[in-house]
Amino acid sequence: MISIDKNGDGKGEPVLNYKKPSVGKQYPRSTVQDGDEFNGTKFGLQWQWQANPKEGWVFPTPNGSLRMFSVYKPDSIRSVWDYPNILAQKFPAEDFSATVKLDFDPRHENERFGLIIQGSDYAFISLQKKNDGVYVVYNQCQQADKGGTESETIIKQTSNKTIYLRVNVTKGPICRFSFSEDGTNFTAIEKTFTAKPGRWVGAKIGMFCSRTNITNDAGFADVNWIHFEK
Repeated sequence: MISIDKNGDGKGEPVLNYKKPSVGKQYPRSTVQDGDEFNGTKFGLQWQWQANPKEGWVFPTPNGSLRMFSVYKPDSIRSVWDYPNILAQKFPAEDFSATVKLDFDPRHENERFGLIIQGSDYAFISLQKKNDGVYVVYNQCQQADKGGTESETIIKQTSNKTIYLRVNVTKGPICRFSFSEDGTNFTAIEKTFTAKPGRWVGAKIGMFCSRTNITNDAGFADVNWIHFEK
């Protein structure tokens, strides 16, 4: 039985708060894992794909990072709302920040790696390969589940292979994205974004790597780690 049976029909209904069961002794307060160093052969159990994963989307590298290959986006996919290859997890708290350190190695134009807040509305900051270099780009979409149009803002061109992407989430939940080329000095995106649930699940934070061309020589991003802070 899930949670409590309010109307006596034998079917449990979820509640926001519930008393913990007695386990015989006291334990320190703890939370589920959120950050990940990606040093092992498997990533943490907090992660979930948007759809059934396919072999070749990701694999751990010998240098202790998670390699995410760019996945082809066919024309039938309207927006990132329909991407199957978003590796995401539920929000760990009402207030938090998450920072990703990655090395971006694109091979073709329009390959991109993004840090996303995913829901029926979504927003993400990404690195995108264009014909004259790699750019930091900010995208946002309202009512993505109903075919909403995605907006894009080019922030700046960067020649750094190693980049830090960050999102700060405060109650609301209000999200502000930023990036850094040295891991210390972060430049914030002017626009803020209000996270929304994604149908029957809450808003999630995740990562993806995508492309628009068919090739046997896809680029990739090596995710060194993702750290969460209060």
